[in-house]
Amino acid sequence: MRRSRLTAALATLTLTAALATTATAAAAPTAAGDAPAAPPCAKGYICVEQSGGVVTLVPEGRPHDFDPPVRLVSVANSTSIPYCLAGSYNTGVAPGGVFEPTTAYTLRRVTPSGSGACLTGG
Repeated sequence: MRRSRLTAALATLTLTAALATTATAAAAPTAAGDAPAAPPCAKGYICVEQSGGVVTLVPEGRPHDFDPPVRLVSVANSTSIPYCLAGSYNTGVAPGGVFEPTTAYTLRRVTPSGSGACLTGG
């Protein structure tokens, strides 16, 4: 009887320690500070994360219009071609790249860019 109580107590302590380690790891800040990382994006898509957590997946090689324009959180390019973003200002995102604006950004359109160049006018 005494041995089973000791075994049960050790099992409880081990489980408690494991749960405490898991909770601490889950609460740890990301490498980029306290900001959450961009969500993973499926290969062959442009993933546009809007405020509110809505994610739009655009297939490789296709453009996409946002009507009305959306408040952008991030764009992840999991395609093999560069893309242009038209919005508050125009910019590009390279294959495998991520664009996370540091100021408020409204996105109107994403388009593939065969040349890799995007218009820089607003």
